[in-house]
Amino acid sequence: MAGGSTIVLALEGQLRLDDQPAFHEAVALAQRQGGGQLVVLASRPVDQRLRGPHQRRLEAQALASLRARLAVEAIPLLHFPQQSRQEALTAMRPLLRPAAVLCCQESRLFSDWPLAAANFPRVFSDFRRRLERSPEPPLPPPDLSGLGGAGQHLPAAWLQPSPAGAAGASLGPPPDAHPCDPRSAFPFSGDEPSALARLHHYFFNSDGLHNYKASRNGLVGVEFSSKFSPFLGIGSLSVRRIWQELLRYQALQGNTTDEGSEWMKQELLWREFFIWCEQCHGAAFHAPGGIQGRPAQGRLGQGNADWERFRRWTLADCGHPLIDAQLRELLATGYLSNRGRQWVASHFVNELRLPWTWGARFFEWMLIDAHPALNSGNWAYLAGVGSDPRSFGGSPRRFDLERQLRQYDPQETHRKLWT
Repeated sequence: MAGGSTIVLALEGQLRLDDQPAFHEAVALAQRQGGGQLVVLASRPVDQRLRGPHQRRLEAQALASLRARLAVEAIPLLHFPQQSRQEALTAMRPLLRPAAVLCCQESRLFSDWPLAAANFPRVFSDFRRRLERSPEPPLPPPDLSGLGGAGQHLPAAWLQPSPAGAAGASLGPPPDAHPCDPRSAFPFSGDEPSALARLHHYFFNSDGLHNYKASRNGLVGVEFSSKFSPFLGIGSLSVRRIWQELLRYQALQGNTTDEGSEWMKQELLWREFFIWCEQCHGAAFHAPGGIQGRPAQGRLGQGNADWERFRRWTLADCGHPLIDAQLRELLATGYLSNRGRQWVASHFVNELRLPWTWGARFFEWMLIDAHPALNSGNWAYLAGVGSDPRSFGGSPRRFDLERQLRQYDPQETHRKLWT
């Protein structure tokens, strides 16, 4: 194979064609070379930590869809799920010496620091107030015509998902290995077409966005919230595409804002805040003391009794019917509502008196939409060591679960569904 004419594009966990600047760079580079060919690489992202069975199922669906779409242009998608980009390139070197290697980047509203890193705010309200520029617009899907043909002499093992149990096998199951639980609030496939269809439905074919602020604390069903986060978590949907479509929705309303669309903007900015906050604070962001640097509380997490409480909690057997119902939903589907996550984290920290980092790591493994920065950011917030402005010098938030049950599940619909 002519090494000077091949461009490798590493997906780095971004499993879509829409709003992918690196794809457009690859197209431009191939055109400058005159007849360059493109190879797409799906390896283990450098910063990826934990990815459990539910999220891996969505990832497999997204990869299968992307592989089929690239195949239309005869562009190969090479699969090295247990190897980093550099390890995969080393393994490929005997047969493939690319002229250039380009890398996709995580989907963010801002491609560089929205505020100066040196004095990045520790609380969200300061972040939102100090923003002086708008998120960047998304790019359309690239025109990949004429870039195929580089996979003709590559081993079949590189071009197909590895069979389960084989040496070097995929970390995840085949797309249809574990059918979705019929009770799941996220019944969708993880691929990009499904993500874009959900986005269009929620914004333009339903009252979902209009009612978002009022309905977002629901517990049962599909339509009480957007369900965008699992697609964002595996990279099959761009957050800048969501923002752009949100602006289009508001324009169709005559540029009159409603509570639902404005609240959705705030939630997207929360996502951005946690991602940049993690980058600002590094390891401290995930440490027991959080960004506040608080000392560890007593002897938490050191005794056998703590481990036993944690073990029972991971089995949805902690003894509180409301919390156990939430955990049963998490175990069965990988999904948990925004309100349910807050209840579980508050109970874990305040009632079970267990280290928040234990709960955060388990969530990162189980959640269908897990993202390290968002997961740790929210857990640290509830544990009183993160970005909650009330917790600076004070105690963490503590939910009255019986009151919450009366307010959000008065008919015990969720508890009955997950008993």
